[in-house]
Amino acid sequence: MGARTDLEQSVMRTILWFSQFSSPLTVFEIWKWLLQPERAYGLTEIYTILERSPWLQEKLESHNGFFALKRSGVQKLVEGRQERFLDAERKFRVLRRAAHYFSLLPGVRSVAAGNTLAWWSTTKDSDIDLYIVTRPGHIWSSRFWLVVPFLLLGRRPSRGGSSLDPFCFSFFSTTQYLNFEELCLPRDYYMAFWVRSLVPIFDRDGNLVTLQSENRWVSRSLPNAHPRVSHHRHIPRRVLRIPLQWKFAEPFFRSIQRNRLPDHLRELANLDSRVVVTDDVLKFHDNDRREKYRDTFESLLERHL
Repeated sequence: MGARTDLEQSVMRTILWFSQFSSPLTVFEIWKWLLQPERAYGLTEIYTILERSPWLQEKLESHNGFFALKRSGVQKLVEGRQERFLDAERKFRVLRRAAHYFSLLPGVRSVAAGNTLAWWSTTKDSDIDLYIVTRPGHIWSSRFWLVVPFLLLGRRPSRGGSSLDPFCFSFFSTTQYLNFEELCLPRDYYMAFWVRSLVPIFDRDGNLVTLQSENRWVSRSLPNAHPRVSHHRHIPRRVLRIPLQWKFAEPFFRSIQRNRLPDHLRELANLDSRVVVTDDVLKFHDNDRREKYRDTFESLLERHL
């Protein structure tokens, strides 16, 4: 067998990345999420290489149009993915109802679903993970008025995991901070996928569009991964806004939230990109798995490539 082509290796890299999440891929998804190719290949080229490459045929198996590593149990993986899709669709219905409240806050400019929800790959125990864009000078008050109602209703993540569909408000940034390259780890594949997979719920000023153009570095790893656009089903109807946010009150909201930060978040704050606490970014990912995913992926590359 001759040397493996760049396209064969790129297809394999893509399959290996998603194998970490027990997620088989369609041909279109392999094309869209093609990881680190030398150039942007066409969809027809993906179909052709899957049909004609003896090496890929030896490495992969398919079921109902989905591809996964051989001997990974692709049929069960497809069934699991379908179950997770149905749970995510239910969570999106919950999120769409909640978005009517989000849209009442004048400081909240954009809301997007991220992580497993953005991939339609959740279980009943999964959080509804959100990324929020706020006006400058309104990040702390926005977080306060978003978190408090869900806290009172028992719809926040808890260690016991007893809440159904808890809302996780763990990543905020202002409209002035939409480029996340400085938050990346070395070889941060996860952040690249995260940026391109965000699902807009509403986007008042086009900030999520700006975010995608600001993060052009993503295209170096994912040249075919065009950002998702707003879907009419997700956009809440226009309603009056509640005058709960004034810039002069921001120090008050900052003070009470900083004082209530758990000790482990205080210790991690601004040490690295896991927990960031500033007036432009609030990122509370103390259980940041990006490094783990990267190391597991690179171990898979060594084994299969």
